[in-house]
Amino acid sequence: MKRFVFTIALCFCLFSVMPAETAANEKFSAADLKRMSTFLSNFTEVGLYAFDAKEITNDPYNMNAFGVLHNYINNKKRISGCGVKNCEWGPLVIDGKYVAESAKKYFGVAYKPVSSTDAEVPYYYDGKRYHFGVNYLFEMAGGKAEWDDHVYARVDKATRNAEGLIVMIGEIYRVKDENFTRRSFEAVAKPHRYDGKDTWAIVDLWTDGYY
Repeated sequence: MKRFVFTIALCFCLFSVMPAETAANEKFSAADLKRMSTFLSNFTEVGLYAFDAKEITNDPYNMNAFGVLHNYINNKKRISGCGVKNCEWGPLVIDGKYVAESAKKYFGVAYKPVSSTDAEVPYYYDGKRYHFGVNYLFEMAGGKAEWDDHVYARVDKATRNAEGLIVMIGEIYRVKDENFTRRSFEAVAKPHRYDGKDTWAIVDLWTDGYY
């Protein structure tokens, strides 16, 4: 009996190690790299060039700010007027469920709805919707009325390490600003299932020159 148990344990150990070794040598296609580039651009376009996901996910203010800004850039149909004249917290609103979806989709975590009157995070949560103003967006856009020149990420190489995490290497760049200094980055993400589709959840992103 002891020998049988040992044999099973040994087989289990070999089985658990072999997939990791195989995964570490996995090759990603050009289409995979393009999807990864789009995934990481969702962070760089809101100004997240260097961060540890644990630090952001432990700060509900940053999580909610990411959700608001991400949707303003990519899902403008989700943004509407507050419906009240001279709204105290700004004329724009977004349903809290969309902010929660963004946190779950890109970070793989649930969020905690919070309000803030801090000048750096000027939005208000009324229990259902987030209220925010155009001044906030104007400042975040670097003095522009709109994000008309986003910072994008281009993944040139990706590998899966022995832990099953995806390591992505490439550059951040702007399309319109020729004077923008391209910088190299390395990102780590974990496989993630969202809305019935295989994607990734960010672990960290480090860009040369941004610390």
